[in-house]
Amino acid sequence: SVADTIQTDAHGNVIGVKNAGAPTRMLLAGHCDQIGLIVQYIDADGYISVQPIGGWDPMQLVGSRVVIWTASGPVPGVIARKPIHLLTDEERKVVPKMKDLWIDIGAPDKADAESVVRVGDCVTFELKFQPLRNNRACSVAMDDKIGLWVVLEAFRRAAQAGPLPCALYVASTVQEEIGLRGAQTSSYAVDPTVAIAVDVTHATDCPTIDKKSE
Repeated sequence: SVADTIQTDAHGNVIGVKNAGAPTRMLLAGHCDQIGLIVQYIDADGYISVQPIGGWDPMQLVGSRVVIWTASGPVPGVIARKPIHLLTDEERKVVPKMKDLWIDIGAPDKADAESVVRVGDCVTFELKFQPLRNNRACSVAMDDKIGLWVVLEAFRRAAQAGPLPCALYVASTVQEEIGLRGAQTSSYAVDPTVAIAVDVTHATDCPTIDKKSE
């Protein structure tokens, strides 16, 4: 291990440190959590309603393949809504709300669905990495696995470069998507002199976005 010590706190943050005795402390942080969903209700026909964990655009969810993370293992499903053929003219003009969507896992009824899925189970997009042209890629949870990789790599390079002039900490923080919670608790634990957090943001080099407004 590059770090002198690695600890996981009660919140779930994982924190590594090199040269911990130095008076000046630097913290590098990236969050490991991703936006998700949580099972709210299972109806008589075995369809599963969900609520968001983090900020979702419901339009992204329609037709998405998802995984429900159950006590017995991952259960695949797909998110559906009323077919476009049956939408009224007014319904077609409205962005669907979370209550208008459901997950279909292939269950014929509530009993079958409840045999594998429980209210409170978490849901994410199906995990997948897709290479694109020109050395680009598309993947689930790049927010903020990319930022976490950057701070881990920065920590590794600095730690291996030679004697450090400070105590260098690196943190994989939790619950950023619901209020920066892990960043706060890890900061209290480390009490850094200076901290650098690395995260992602949206692209502005794509259609319909005015670069001057970003």
